[in-house]
Amino acid sequence: MIVTQARKNVIATRSGEHLHAYPQILIGVAGATRCEFDNSATRVVRGSVLMVPNSAKHSYAGQGEDSELLVLDLNLADELVRSLEAVCSLSFRDTLFRSPQSVELAGEIQPLLDFARYQLALGSSVISQLVNQQLVTLFLTLISQHYASSSRDKLPTSLRLDVLDRLIDNSLDEPPANQLLAEALHISESHLYYLCRKQFGLTPQQYASARRLNRARSCLQQTKMSVTQVALEHGFSDTAAFSRAYKRYFGHSPRQARSAG
Repeated sequence: MIVTQARKNVIATRSGEHLHAYPQILIGVAGATRCEFDNSATRVVRGSVLMVPNSAKHSYAGQGEDSELLVLDLNLADELVRSLEAVCSLSFRDTLFRSPQSVELAGEIQPLLDFARYQLALGSSVISQLVNQQLVTLFLTLISQHYASSSRDKLPTSLRLDVLDRLIDNSLDEPPANQLLAEALHISESHLYYLCRKQFGLTPQQYASARRLNRARSCLQQTKMSVTQVALEHGFSDTAAFSRAYKRYFGHSPRQARSAG
């Protein structure tokens, strides 16, 4: 499994093909490098950024002896990357790496490129490993902020709760996946995630779970259905799983809720 890292890659006039099982971000440091995918091509120059999804076959060709890239190899399961996703309110897989795409960060990124180039030239040591993580954090955060600001200007700024709640309520026995929720709202999964975090402080699945548990509580208090029936009709595999989730959310058991009701 790849380790998330920043590294310098002196391309010069080399050329070849790549197919990685992990996503990469290519940042132009000097010169120019041409990258081609099945349906697109782009030049990576100083200050420009190319996001390459995992398993996206591409060719590259350096267009001068000075052609150099700063490369971020990313393991999306790394704790560092996942924490950055939470901070940026983005699912990187569904946004930055949905397809090959490029952005221009020339103005804000220029002063940082020479610093990164110098630090990465120092080689591996305990200190440089810490700096390496800081470089990944810095560049990935800048790119995420740029992506988010350019994308959200054209997107809804709040969720349609009538549509979201109706879809969850109509599928209490089998909670809908994020993809289905996003399609019903005509937005991407990443924007669904962003808006849920913004409005409720919850992920979409946490919001769906909270709504199911509140519906289950009403059912316990207003009907004579058994706890087992309520659990199964609200998407839980058994009574034990329902009881654990219920107690974790409300602070008391389903049977106590029924007694109180």
